[in-house]
Amino acid sequence: MARVDRKNSTTRKHILESTVDLLALQPSAEIRVTDIAKRANVGIPTIYYHFSSREVLISEAQVENFRQLMASRHEHMGEMRDAIDGGDQEQFTDAFHRYHLNNASAASIESMWDFVRVLADIRTDHVARRRFVEIHDAELEERVAIYADAQRLGWLNTDIDARAYVAHSGTAVLGRILLEGSEHFSIDPEAMHQMMWGWIGPRAATAEG
Repeated sequence: MARVDRKNSTTRKHILESTVDLLALQPSAEIRVTDIAKRANVGIPTIYYHFSSREVLISEAQVENFRQLMASRHEHMGEMRDAIDGGDQEQFTDAFHRYHLNNASAASIESMWDFVRVLADIRTDHVARRRFVEIHDAELEERVAIYADAQRLGWLNTDIDARAYVAHSGTAVLGRILLEGSEHFSIDPEAMHQMMWGWIGPRAATAEG
């Protein structure tokens, strides 16, 4: 009899997807194994056959949730890459602005909270944390490569280190949740974006600004 590969089984993937669906509906602390079993239409022993504990299942589902959150951010980056490959500076600048304005918008606050929930659920699972870092680093490296290529074309300020800019802008956007609801530091997304563009935009644009 052939041995079942638990890590790549269809049932395991289905349980994981069902848990991701539940995480979109309620906090992880409220999700019980019985809820997951009902959602996936499997028995509780089947869940424990594929996952050593509820906590491991939740953390793995949160990593998958994070992967999907990252994928949703790739549209504008893809447009920037296409513009570079096609030598279209205007298209690149437009995509750059839309990407950063979207990240700085009030609508992005909820997705930032999703990141926090992911971090909270994977904090004690070293395997999940390593996978989280791999996904996150791949997204950041893609942005660094895009900005570095744009700098070589003279479309962005070459005095700014692309890696430092990506690291700073990423933490600045995530940090907006700390200012949510503040009467004194409710920063307009356009103002935040213009500050970032003033740093990395082409020098001519900076001088005009």
